[in-house]
Amino acid sequence: MLEFSKQQRLLRRIEFTRTMDAGTKVVTPHLVLIGRRNDEALSKIGFIVSKKVGSAVIRNLVKRRLREIYRTRLHKPQGLDMVVIARGLAAEADFDEVARSFHSALDRLQSRLQRPASGGKTISPVQPLS
Repeated sequence: MLEFSKQQRLLRRIEFTRTMDAGTKVVTPHLVLIGRRNDEALSKIGFIVSKKVGSAVIRNLVKRRLREIYRTRLHKPQGLDMVVIARGLAAEADFDEVARSFHSALDRLQSRLQRPASGGKTISPVQPLS
């Protein structure tokens, strides 16, 4: 599934704030990934690139890179809402560095969301798309 349709995106402010308020955070030098479980089969992702990262040209380049990294990921998680916040180093780094950072952050997020809940119950693992 190498597409990135509107059904796979967080589009409204309420979706972003809900994810950021109730999500689990993973920090890397290039980005911050915040994720939480949703009740849908697909995962949704949204990107935030502030003016601190650079000019409009740089911000759009970073967003295009992040979208392409997610779009070409072979094993996309299911049932997650994710917000990716680009940090300043994302503008200076090359594509491969940002891709490694994104993939490691997503793997760490998935492992954190698979941990047992505080009541001793295990949370069902996030399954990759086949």
